[in-house]
Amino acid sequence: MVTFILVLQDSYVKSKKIGMDRKLCCKILLRGILMVVSGLICFASYSQNENDTIKARIITQPQINQDSVIARLKFIQDSIQARQKFVRDSIQHRKQMLDSVTFLQIELPPLLEAYYMANKEEIFAHGDKIAIIGDSVLGDYVYHKLPLVVSEPFTPWKGFLKLNAKNTRFTVDKKTNKISTIQSPSLKCSITYGNQGMLLIIQEANAIQSNTLGKFYRIPIDSVFYDRNKRIVKIKRYVYFYSLVNKNQKGELLFTNRWQVRQYQYGTNNQITKYELVKFCDRYKEYDPNEVCSIINYAVTRQGNNYLITRHNNPANEFSDGTFTLEFDANENIKSISFKTFKNTGDWQRIVDLNKDGNVNCYSDKSEGVLLSTMCMTYHNEPNAKYPVEIINTTYDKEGVGFRQSNITTEKSRLRDKMTLEWGPWKPGI
Repeated sequence: MVTFILVLQDSYVKSKKIGMDRKLCCKILLRGILMVVSGLICFASYSQNENDTIKARIITQPQINQDSVIARLKFIQDSIQARQKFVRDSIQHRKQMLDSVTFLQIELPPLLEAYYMANKEEIFAHGDKIAIIGDSVLGDYVYHKLPLVVSEPFTPWKGFLKLNAKNTRFTVDKKTNKISTIQSPSLKCSITYGNQGMLLIIQEANAIQSNTLGKFYRIPIDSVFYDRNKRIVKIKRYVYFYSLVNKNQKGELLFTNRWQVRQYQYGTNNQITKYELVKFCDRYKEYDPNEVCSIINYAVTRQGNNYLITRHNNPANEFSDGTFTLEFDANENIKSISFKTFKNTGDWQRIVDLNKDGNVNCYSDKSEGVLLSTMCMTYHNEPNAKYPVEIINTTYDKEGVGFRQSNITTEKSRLRDKMTLEWGPWKPGI
């Protein structure tokens, strides 16, 4: 703008110098003014364009950044929501698993107690609480019993059922929310619930029985009855006999055989104090009478870690009627079992020695304080061991010196030289 004014002034001066007339001077001045105005208009237009461009840049560039920020925020929000959903689903799944194992932890013990009390003749002492490992795995079911004879390896006064074994399954009836089947490598049964808490246990481990009268397909069924304190007071055991058809398949029902009746009484601490076992005679014809063959009554008294169990047979038996004494340690492992008849016709003791793993190392049998024999266990923990356990019996003379050994596992035996006391070679035969 300053440049245009200078040019106008310069033109005016020049017109004065050359003596131009006033009219010409006005034309020149007017032309200069038009040039100035035209320049101002162009400058204003250029400035406006520049301002519009700058404004466009100022407006457009933040708009691009704002969209990018919104997109990123949306992505972050979606990621957080997906993560929250995953965590919620994981927590819900873990809760469902924990609810399932907690349900089994509560419902299984009374069913397993009923099963083992029906299937084992030993006196059932109690069952341990089932542990939950983590929040989805059940520990083993362990129950304690009062056996009158022990001869097996490991800990035969305790029973175990692996609840997390690969082939262990439980089915729950959705209508009643009760366990309806239990299946494991060692236990298979279905369960029906009756009035007043009665259980009907149908064992699926069926057996085909054959004798001189023919072949039969048999299914054991146990009816378990409870008192108002939910203690088992009676178990009625039946066997259903079916005909055998189509290569050992179950045919029609032939007859029902009453097998056993077991009755229990309890003390104030819920410990069994009396146990009666009634056994019925076998029969294989529908018209055969269902007669009682024997009745055995047990009375149980606990004294600290020890138990006194008296046995009375009906009819009486002077060689098996007597008192058992079971001595346990603080960990509920048997230390010894002894028995003495009422008529002094028998008196023996079996002492239990444990190894460092808590399993039976040796049983030592004594009669009237004299060592008669031992039964010792050798455990092979190697994966490819031919025998998991080897059992060796040793017989002793009156001086307490072992003179004969029998390997029950390999069915071999050996003798000891009485002069050198050296053992001879193992030979077939026990």
